[in-house]
Amino acid sequence: MHPVTKYLQTNKIMSKEGVTRWYSIAGSSQWVPSVTSILSAAGKGEFFHKWLANQGSWDNACKVRDEAAQRGTIVHEICEDLLNGEEVILDAGPEIVKRVMCLEQWYNDYEPEVIMQEIMLAFPGVRFAGRFDILARIDGKNVLIDIKTGGHYKTHDLQATMYKILWDTIVENQGGGSEFMIDEMYGLYLNDKWKKKPNPQFKQLKFLPNVVEGCVDLWYWLNSDYRGNSPRPKESMKLPDNFKLGLKQDELENLL
Repeated sequence: MHPVTKYLQTNKIMSKEGVTRWYSIAGSSQWVPSVTSILSAAGKGEFFHKWLANQGSWDNACKVRDEAAQRGTIVHEICEDLLNGEEVILDAGPEIVKRVMCLEQWYNDYEPEVIMQEIMLAFPGVRFAGRFDILARIDGKNVLIDIKTGGHYKTHDLQATMYKILWDTIVENQGGGSEFMIDEMYGLYLNDKWKKKPNPQFKQLKFLPNVVEGCVDLWYWLNSDYRGNSPRPKESMKLPDNFKLGLKQDELENLL
């Protein structure tokens, strides 16, 4: 059995959604932020801010961002189904169909052997957790692949680095050898700008553990309170659904 599969069978990973996405291992009191939450401390650089300024207003920028995120979710789901060997009938616009055709072109070009998809990873003591898209064998190597439907940002290197750290840590913990470690990391950029032939970009990403360490430290510093306490998920208040006027103070307090 693959060491990561073995680990995931005995360690249930849970998540909480919010402004920050949190992960934990069942039975543990430790909650850690997602990889993408950590990356918010790094920002996306000068070119992103130039794009933001060109959108005319913050509201318009948010609209464009949300539409792109929705499109990315749809494309990811279609790609997952196709890589699972399913046939997909598309009823979508060219911004979706042309990206899916890029996936087909990439698949024909590289002939990957898909090992796993949508892999959620967390490990005790590692200060982040997350989910990456694909692990595949290509030319005899274990390749981590993250599908992107927009442009390339430097933070994609950090994102892939954190996934590799999680993966390799679990493999080592489970007694797996180097043959199970991730050899290379790639971003698979699916676009709709091509005209005659699908033109996916398969870009190798850099392993930057030192930069990641600084980014993680920065996120925890920014999100800790003034006493230095580490951030934790905020518990939502449980509110009553049964009301009656005239209750005594202690009865009101017992409702909460």
